[in-house]
Amino acid sequence: MPPGSSEPVPPTSTPSCYRHPGRETQLRCNRCGRHICPDCMIPASVGFQCPECVRAGQQSVRQVRTSVGAILRPQNFPLVTYLLIAANLVVFGLQHVVGTSGPPGLQINTLDLRLDLLSSGYWDGQPIGVANGEWYRLVTAMFLHASLIHIGSNMVSLYFIGPITEQLLGRLRFTLVYFVGGVVGNAVSYFFMPSLSQALGASGAISAVFGCLIVVGLRQKILDPGMIAVVVVLNILIPLNNSGIDWRAHLGGALAGALMGATYAFMPEIIRGLGRTRAPRDQNIKLLNGFQFGTMALLLALSAGATALHSAHLNDPASRSRSADDSASAPADPSGPTGRTVPAALVESATPVSYAPVSYPQAGPGYPHWG
Repeated sequence: MPPGSSEPVPPTSTPSCYRHPGRETQLRCNRCGRHICPDCMIPASVGFQCPECVRAGQQSVRQVRTSVGAILRPQNFPLVTYLLIAANLVVFGLQHVVGTSGPPGLQINTLDLRLDLLSSGYWDGQPIGVANGEWYRLVTAMFLHASLIHIGSNMVSLYFIGPITEQLLGRLRFTLVYFVGGVVGNAVSYFFMPSLSQALGASGAISAVFGCLIVVGLRQKILDPGMIAVVVVLNILIPLNNSGIDWRAHLGGALAGALMGATYAFMPEIIRGLGRTRAPRDQNIKLLNGFQFGTMALLLALSAGATALHSAHLNDPASRSRSADDSASAPADPSGPTGRTVPAALVESATPVSYAPVSYPQAGPGYPHWG
């Protein structure tokens, strides 16, 4: 108590951390001036800052983007490409692990029967196939393969063209190109299928990635035209001369990928040409995304329309009975890629038909099955 004073002096209060009121501290954030404890202070170029100020500073920094609007990542690890390859390999292994189903003498791979691009048919008296409402086959068929050669060729192609395309487009856009292109390719394949036809493979999706890469790569002058010509021959022209390869899925996927690639490659310049060079950057990014994702939505809508139209055709009683009669009378073609036709159990008919037992249901008469 000081001399001449009758009142005690209150002790000086020590400030506490604004995030942890129970912790006393003399430290302050260099940016906002609030008190922070050692657990909350984050080193800055000068002194320390609190977590909120650091977070606000990060939000104000512009993200570096590619010419197509994708966020440029410091590490160019092709995560999506490797995940897609792994998924295809896992499903291929499951095709051989899950086993077969069906009566003796007609054992059919269970996953193929339930997931491949089957146009229409019957199994155990139940209608199956895309024409009977199983539209999910447009997606699941992308992950099925008929042999080691089939999956090997597709995955090697994806391994070489996937990383560079993923780097150019970003992970989200690359994933959308793969799946949208695969659905479009399968829809084109399905549109030309007669009843009791089947197809499978990731070629439609991989062709979409390739078509997108061609357009974007040539526009940005990062691809060799000679190399592209060689790949076009391998992926487009050779399948046209092979009766066992579904060139329709290849061509449909490639055209869809090229169209999506065109929006990536040319829309930024079109937006600038519309006099929006002085518009806020975020607005231009949103406009670019609208064109890109709108193009994908249009492709999916066209695929859905084509699928519905062909399903109505296959479900027409006259068309269905005619296809069943043709399949029942068509002999196996030993000169074809498999020497087999559609299993009789897939036909809605009580007429006894002699078919060679098969372990994998191949395409219908005259229709390719590898994609």
